[in-house]
Amino acid sequence: MNLSIDLNFDDLLKSLPLVGLYAETHFKFWIPFSRYFRREPELIFDAPWRLQPGQTPTLFLVIKDAHVYPVQLNAVEISVSQNGQSIGHQSWQLDRYIVKQQTELEFELTDFDTPAGEIEVMPVLHYTIDGKKRKLKVDNYLQIKKPPLRITLAEDRLPEITGWLNGDTHLHTSLTTDQIEFGASLEMTRKGAELFGMDFISATDHSYDLDDLPDNYLRNDPELRKWRASRQSIQTLNDSHVVPIIPGEEISVANHLGATVHFLHFNDATYFPGNGDSGDNWPKVSSELSIDDVLAQRSDDTVSIGAHTAYQFPWLPRILLNRGTWESEDHNNSELDGVQILCGTPASSSFQKSRQLWIDALLKGHRLGAYGGSDGHGNFNRNWHINLPTWSLGIHEDQIFGQSRTLLRTQSARIDSLIEAMKLRRSAVTTGPMGDLTVQDGDSTYGIGDSLVSARDEQLSIELTGISTREFGSEMDITLYWGDLQKGAESIIHHEVDLVESFTIELPFSPDSNGYLRIEITSEGSRWPGLYLSSPIWIELKHPV
Repeated sequence: MNLSIDLNFDDLLKSLPLVGLYAETHFKFWIPFSRYFRREPELIFDAPWRLQPGQTPTLFLVIKDAHVYPVQLNAVEISVSQNGQSIGHQSWQLDRYIVKQQTELEFELTDFDTPAGEIEVMPVLHYTIDGKKRKLKVDNYLQIKKPPLRITLAEDRLPEITGWLNGDTHLHTSLTTDQIEFGASLEMTRKGAELFGMDFISATDHSYDLDDLPDNYLRNDPELRKWRASRQSIQTLNDSHVVPIIPGEEISVANHLGATVHFLHFNDATYFPGNGDSGDNWPKVSSELSIDDVLAQRSDDTVSIGAHTAYQFPWLPRILLNRGTWESEDHNNSELDGVQILCGTPASSSFQKSRQLWIDALLKGHRLGAYGGSDGHGNFNRNWHINLPTWSLGIHEDQIFGQSRTLLRTQSARIDSLIEAMKLRRSAVTTGPMGDLTVQDGDSTYGIGDSLVSARDEQLSIELTGISTREFGSEMDITLYWGDLQKGAESIIHHEVDLVESFTIELPFSPDSNGYLRIEITSEGSRWPGLYLSSPIWIELKHPV
């Protein structure tokens, strides 16, 4: 989601390298022509792509930049179908004149019953701009297709295992607001998570947005009023005890080569600047801090995770903003808590590269938790993006809300409990299936993220658990990996296919070196492949060779 405002010469200079990044409809920059430029606020209907059983189908209408382009909202009509057959229709008379920078309205479908399964929802808005009546379907972007929103009304809850909670650990809200992008409000994001079935979410807005003046994202604020207000807003929402929000920020930092990469930093009472790729100081594109700087300066009880480590930015921001990726050497700091290896769907080479970098670091003895997140800016149902700057826009279903999630091993959704689980590497990644791994050593049981000390060739007992549903593919394949630190290689010690709905497998295991155990589960998935991937259980020998 995006944003606009009239810019002066200096602001245009700062904004120039950002022109190709997001589906902006208001800026022409220095380019005299844009096929998708229009003098309207951005008007976007959105809805979670999945609803937990028992939730009422709800659509959100986001109105952005009506302070620049005031708009009269006249009426909303929403039609629902399934497999080409009409299910129902509901309408609202609005008579709302919107002049705020960002407004969000909710529309609950309560006039008719919606069956389980995937439904197609076509929202229509009737509105008036400068005395001219207009109508849109889904959004008011030009040069873009308008298919209905696809929403799955789940028959079953998300796959669950007692003692684990699920959430999205990379999200942007309306606190991420600058020349070109914006997200949904904290309130809308939390409501979307509740509808979806998440136990927690995060707010990881860009640090280069959080240091702006509250009413002017083109000017920095030495008093950090926006950042301080964001912490207070999150605390106030968390006091209601409904879908807690882990406070965080996404910091732009320098990797060991000096290129800018992103850092997910949680629960720190201190603000960290990161303006390297913000465009604020362009053509200067160096970050104030490095990865090692943040890890050395951070507060206690915080968590620091490498963001979308091998996901490569498009060529334009790589050239103009010096954006890079996390390299192998960037995983070596012992203070690093984990890495986000899944950002969107697992059907990408970037995921495989991130996964391999993580495995290479594990085999060097670095204890890094695995994380997943959408990096969504709203994007509850689809992702709006630029195909060709100033010429064409597009949509896809990657990096959307809740698509890839983090699982945390904890009994409590309190912020301190979630942070403790993250610090202890009690994490896993999922796009649907759920799993667990425990090791029994005598009377002691060890779970994901734990370390145990064992004698060489001592008999241990491993238990593997998995569960999925028809929604995410009820047939599962499971692989148990042993990471041998002495050999510096992983091996498969158990693999089983076509396990249906749920399983429990018990295996004996005798370690002969220091190493770790971890599991992966795959399924057919829903709209994308089903994946579960756990952080390790580490095993140390009492008397290693």
